[in-house]
Amino acid sequence: MWQSEKGVVTSSVRHNDGTCVVRVFTLSYGMVPFIFYLSKKGKKASRNTLIQPMTQIEFETDYIPSATLMKMRDIKNAKPYKEIPFNPKKSAISLFMSEYLTHALSREQSNPGLFDYIVKSIGWLDNANEGKFANFHLLFALGVSSYTGICPNTDEYRPGYLLNLREGNFIPSPPGHNDYADANLSYKIALLAGADFDTMSDIPLTGAERVEILNILNHYFRLHIPSFPILKSIEVLQAVFG
Repeated sequence: MWQSEKGVVTSSVRHNDGTCVVRVFTLSYGMVPFIFYLSKKGKKASRNTLIQPMTQIEFETDYIPSATLMKMRDIKNAKPYKEIPFNPKKSAISLFMSEYLTHALSREQSNPGLFDYIVKSIGWLDNANEGKFANFHLLFALGVSSYTGICPNTDEYRPGYLLNLREGNFIPSPPGHNDYADANLSYKIALLAGADFDTMSDIPLTGAERVEILNILNHYFRLHIPSFPILKSIEVLQAVFG
C-alpha cells in the first residue's frame, strides 16, 4: 500500500544507466535504500536534482520490510535551500553531513527525534550568517551521536580531564592506550557537546583545533560504529575551515 513519507537524502549511487540507489533517512522507517529511476530528457530531467545529498523530500512509498530496495514515486522537494547550493562553505558542510549520516545511521530505525534534529539543523545552516557556522559540523556530529546513544558523557568532565575515546568518558589521567584526546582538545569537545547552534560561535577554536577535533571525532566514531570509515569529506572541510 502506497503511503506518504518524508525523508532526507544522504547519498545516491548510480546503479545502471537508468537508475540510482538512493539512501534516505525517513521519518517513519529510518535509513532506507530506494531505487530511483533517472529522467534523461526534457523538463523531467530536473527531477534528478531531488536526489542530491541533504535534499529534504516528500514522496510516496510502498514500504516492504523484506525488500532489498524500496520503491518511491511522486517525489517533491519539501524545503528548497536558498544558500547551501550556492555558498561553498555551506556546500562543504552539507557534503560532510551527508557522508557522516550515510555511515552513522546505516542501521538506524525510525527515530523521529533524530529526524527532527537533522531537519532543523540543515535549516539553521541554510539561514546562518557568515562567521557564525564555522563550528557547525563539529556540533552537528556530536548532536547526532547523542540521539544514537554514543555521544561522549560530559557529566564527569572536570578541568584538565582527558576524553577516553574507547569508553566515551572523561578521565583524570591517560588510560593504558593511545585512544584519548589531550586536555585542551578534551575541554573544547566538552564545550561543544554542551553548546547549541546559537552559542557555538562563542567557543574559541583555531583552524588547527577544528581540524584536530574533526579527526578525533572521526576516530571516535570508528571505534563505536561498525564499519564507519575515514570520511573523505574531511579533507574538503579542512581546506575550507582549517
